[in-house]
Amino acid sequence: MPKYMIGSDEQQAYLNDYNWNVKGYSFFEPGVVSTDHKFYSAFNVAKSFYQIYPEVFNLPYIAAAVGLNQEDVKERLKKMYDNRQIMLVKNSCVGVLGFGLYYWIVKLKEGLGEEQRQEFVDWMQNNDQICTGYAMDAGGDFDFFNGNHMRNLDNLLGGVLDKFRFRDEVAYVHICPVRRLVRESHVNQFDAKENFRKYFWSAEQKQKLLALQTAMDSYDLAIIEAINNTESVADMFDYDVLAKLSGLDAEEMKKDFVYLVEQTKSVIPMVYFNYRALGLKMHFYLVSMFQNTPTWRSEQICDELSLMPEFANIFDFADAHHNLMLSCYEEITDLDKIKAKLQSYGEIGEILEASSSRQLRRWTCRLDDENGLWEECVFTDDVLQDRTVNTGVICPACKEEK
Repeated sequence: MPKYMIGSDEQQAYLNDYNWNVKGYSFFEPGVVSTDHKFYSAFNVAKSFYQIYPEVFNLPYIAAAVGLNQEDVKERLKKMYDNRQIMLVKNSCVGVLGFGLYYWIVKLKEGLGEEQRQEFVDWMQNNDQICTGYAMDAGGDFDFFNGNHMRNLDNLLGGVLDKFRFRDEVAYVHICPVRRLVRESHVNQFDAKENFRKYFWSAEQKQKLLALQTAMDSYDLAIIEAINNTESVADMFDYDVLAKLSGLDAEEMKKDFVYLVEQTKSVIPMVYFNYRALGLKMHFYLVSMFQNTPTWRSEQICDELSLMPEFANIFDFADAHHNLMLSCYEEITDLDKIKAKLQSYGEIGEILEASSSRQLRRWTCRLDDENGLWEECVFTDDVLQDRTVNTGVICPACKEEK
């Protein structure tokens, strides 16, 4: 087994195993294009119309893959969206696009009432600077797992964390910069060692989910899987439909989007699965390794765990108290098996656990359907902004001017 010794030919050679080498934060790399560039046209048109025109997806391809007729596929996609079970989203490789991806853990003090906890939930749901968020159920080892894309760490502190982290109710806030985004919402991301864009569910999970509820059946799950698992994004959408809706050229949209996703590997279009709509809980494992664990070994452990399809999310952190966050569904996963696997690693010194029955945001898209704000999205770019200065805004969580 290589040791990657400094001064040898193996020095840091493990970095070459990934699409993007383990990297720093907030650098804009040459070749990156803005989200209003024509290369994004296919996705932007699909995102704007899929809610009422499911035929933006490649219905002939999906129908053949799942064994249904096209009209049935169309109706099922519309039903799943109307029931808030799915959402078309786009993940970006922020370390390339010029942002740092900073997740953070919040632990509240023991003994807080539901009203006090709800105040924090509401504030995080309504803060448009927070791009992703999970509220944990009371009684876990931590209470929130949220994320921000920011161009610098000071703006995360001044714009978000400092607005609540010094309150008496807060035990601690741990910042966890993402070194590698390995899997999110079942889809292997940019920093997975292999299987870029692969959509993962275990057979056991699918079987248990179908037995647990009636809101979605095997065809519904197969439709989501067919869309997310197209070998090429050329097969994900019906570009002729996108052309009719937009007036743009179908072949040019397809060529541009294939280049953007498959050659640059900086963007992933995907269908998000809303576990809350099916009454599932997401069980999180916050893993800390001993500090003398070499980086290459930490990455190797992460890669080994990524072979387990049970994990819906896998985040690998750098320069943080914690090393990994992994999650799976509480009701349909053998949690004892997962815990035993984690405990089998001698390098792992601590495992904290919590369960979430509510995801607040998904890459800036709001998930609070009960407030009529499903999919409302505000992309917050902090370029040239200094959020450490007072804004004159009264913070609803701490009741102080910031």
